[in-house]
Amino acid sequence: MMNMPRVVGIALVTLGLTVGPHSTVSAAMDGSTPLICAVTTVMECDASGQCERHNPARHPDFPPLLRVNVPARTITLGTADARKSEIKSVTRLDGRLILHGGENGRGWAATIGEDSGRMAAGIVADDFTFTLFGTCTTP
Repeated sequence: MMNMPRVVGIALVTLGLTVGPHSTVSAAMDGSTPLICAVTTVMECDASGQCERHNPARHPDFPPLLRVNVPARTITLGTADARKSEIKSVTRLDGRLILHGGENGRGWAATIGEDSGRMAAGIVADDFTFTLFGTCTTP
């Protein structure tokens, strides 16, 4: 497929964000403070419909953590020296935080449950997709 580290980095970075208006847990997940998102599953699919599951904890191209900073409009993949991606759009809808962005010819979107912190995200190009699942919390 494509340049895995770059594509996966963009994918993971896009996905991590949380929001929440209810209770003390969700109050911290309203996007007003930074979040950390643990990516538990990555699915990679090509244009023919063939998909492969990846475990971010065991694959060097799939860092298992994302740092999401909605006020700064950035998602950082991995640790402090990792790559960053710009969040171009933030929407709250039906109890979910929805993020959008894109770079290098690919688009991405992520949705995070305000109450649960559950996250799902997708990175889309013309010949492949990545789907990511995980959970977000405050640091």
